This record gives sequence, C-alpha cells and structure tokens, in this order.
Amino acid sequence: MKNKNDEDKIFLEKMDKRIRKTNQLADDIIKLFELLDQHLKPCGNDLTLLAIKGHLVIESFLEMNLCRLLEIDALPKGKGRLGFKQKLQLVEEVVKHRVPGPNSPNSSLCIVIDKLNDVRNSMAHKLTHQAEIEKDVEGLVKEYHLRAGKKLVAGQTLAEQLKGCIRELCTFLCKARVHFFKLELPSSE
Repeated sequence: MKNKNDEDKIFLEKMDKRIRKTNQLADDIIKLFELLDQHLKPCGNDLTLLAIKGHLVIESFLEMNLCRLLEIDALPKGKGRLGFKQKLQLVEEVVKHRVPGPNSPNSSLCIVIDKLNDVRNSMAHKLTHQAEIEKDVEGLVKEYHLRAGKKLVAGQTLAEQLKGCIRELCTFLCKARVHFFKLELPSSE
C-alpha cells in the first residue's frame, strides 16, 4: 500500500504535467494566429501567394499536432520525412478514431486541406494563367463551404474568401489540437 507521501508525489507529478501541457497548448494556439497574421496579411489579394502561404501555415500546424501527439520535438527531416499528404492522413485518422462525439472537429475538412494541397502544387509546379488560378481557388472555396455546411458570403472578393477558408481550416486544426491536448493528459483525470 502506498503511503501519503507517495500519493502526494504522484499527484504533484500529474499536476505538473497538466500545467506544462496546458501552457504548451496555449503557446501552440498563439503561434497559429501569429503565423496567420505574419504570412497571410502581406499577401494582399494575390491568390497564388495566399494559397502557397496558407498551405505552409497549415502544414506547420499539422506538424505541430503530430509532434504533440507523438511527444517529440520535431518530425524527421531529410530521409524518412513525411510529406504533406502523409501528415494530413495521420491527423485525419486521429481525429476520426480518437476524437469521437458531437463536439469533435469535422474530419471531412481534411478533404478541403487536401484540395488546398492540390491547388498549391498546381500553382507551385507549373505556370498557370490567372483565369485557371481563379477557377482552382473557386473550386477550393466551394469545397470548403460544402464540407463545412456554410454558405458563401456575398460581396467578398475571391481573395477574401480564400483567406477566410484558410483561417477556418486553421481553426479546424486548432480544435483538433485542443482535442489532442485532452489525449495527452495523464490518465485518470
């Protein structure tokens, strides 16, 4: 049978871990909004820049979520590194299988993130005309609204719609991060 000092020590260790994880969660959320501000605002209405920078912010948050789940400082770089789609698939699987319930993040938004990846790859790897870029971005925005169950806001430019879509995808990943935080906490809490 454990004595009172052992029980107190275990309790204090659990509380210390909870405090560290809570601080880490707060830092992660602050970092997300700083990344959005730092990288999306300077893009103005340039759809290509918005898509590429938004993709980078989302990839950064996918990595952060995976690192927190795996309790590691960074994902492997170079040989053995995970690609964007692999990171997304891992996060999606955790959301689908380990974050059940009515308040869980909408995992179908991963389809929209995947579409953003396709749009970004198209823009980054081939020269496209503005009309083609606009068509791709319109498709992405429509897919987001379909998956999120939201209506398009009338009167917004395509760039404003894309920024809103990227912000909402980041919010989805932020909600996933909060649910992942709950998975990280010491058991029996």
